[in-house]
Amino acid sequence: MKSIVIVKVIGRLMKELNNLWEDNWKTGVIESAKRRYQLKEIYPKIDNNSDLLKYFILAHIYNLNTSDLLKSEIDLIKAFQKGEFAHKELYLVYFFRELFSEKFHELLDASINYEMSQKWSFAKLSENFSSFSSNHWKQLKADLQKYKGVKAVLFVRKDRKYKGRIVLVDDQGNLIKDADSVWSIEALAKGRVNKKFYLPNGDTPTGFYKIDSVMPKADQQKLFGKHRRLIIDFISREEIEESFDEILLEHNWWKSAVIADELSRSLLRIHGTGLKNKLFYTKYYPFVTTSGCISMREDKYFEGQRVLLDKLMESLELSPISENETEIHGHLCVIELNDELRNISLQDILKIDQ
Repeated sequence: MKSIVIVKVIGRLMKELNNLWEDNWKTGVIESAKRRYQLKEIYPKIDNNSDLLKYFILAHIYNLNTSDLLKSEIDLIKAFQKGEFAHKELYLVYFFRELFSEKFHELLDASINYEMSQKWSFAKLSENFSSFSSNHWKQLKADLQKYKGVKAVLFVRKDRKYKGRIVLVDDQGNLIKDADSVWSIEALAKGRVNKKFYLPNGDTPTGFYKIDSVMPKADQQKLFGKHRRLIIDFISREEIEESFDEILLEHNWWKSAVIADELSRSLLRIHGTGLKNKLFYTKYYPFVTTSGCISMREDKYFEGQRVLLDKLMESLELSPISENETEIHGHLCVIELNDELRNISLQDILKIDQ
């Protein structure tokens, strides 16, 4: 009986740790104090290295000053030396590398094999930000021609609080028009918890995705809006490297999604919302942030998800009716155009399309 109780306690504490990891990392005075207390309670019950790494990172996020951190760092480097960690943990160490001591990095560098060192280099390249140029865009349109179905491109800013914009590319590599002008629609790729792309519920990772139809029904309308959600799936690094020209592979635009996939991010969607943004001063108003998905504007004036679904069906030469939504298949590129501090306009896209 006693052992059953202990197992239940450990299970509860590990669930708390996972909730802390996935939750909004609020660092206010009261919230931080509460979470430091939770972490102190959790630490003695940690029985695996992956949870220990999460604890170590969270302890630094919430300024937990304890001798357990030194012991944790020693145990973590031992895990790397014994080969008990994989690329997931290495990626997290890379992105939180400032939290670890110089000695840790020295020992880590000496202990990881060639494959792991290549993962470290790939993570480093993913942070090599540069603007997406007209030459990149020209090559992307050419390379997308080999793919069937819809070809959507969401351009965003490096700072995700600014609204992005979706355009569509046809089978000849031209921007799809609506009447006499290029068709486009605003979208937001910002996570509500202010986390980076490599963390649960963080910003939508830039990269190359499959669009794989829609959800069976438009449920949970308070969160996801009155129209069905588009399903977007990760694509393997191998397929991307086989499909795109060198000029695109050298750029960082596709690497974040590959890393996010290896870190087990999932359930990415494009959807509207029944929630309302009452903070009119936010850069992305009236859009609503998400748990890492791409959000469309949905309010009494405009239903962006409906407009997008209809246009995708139209581009596939399908009637824009509910029954045809399941036939929406294709690909999506999410690209940080540059680091300007303003919303993406259609003119920004047309400028690189010249």
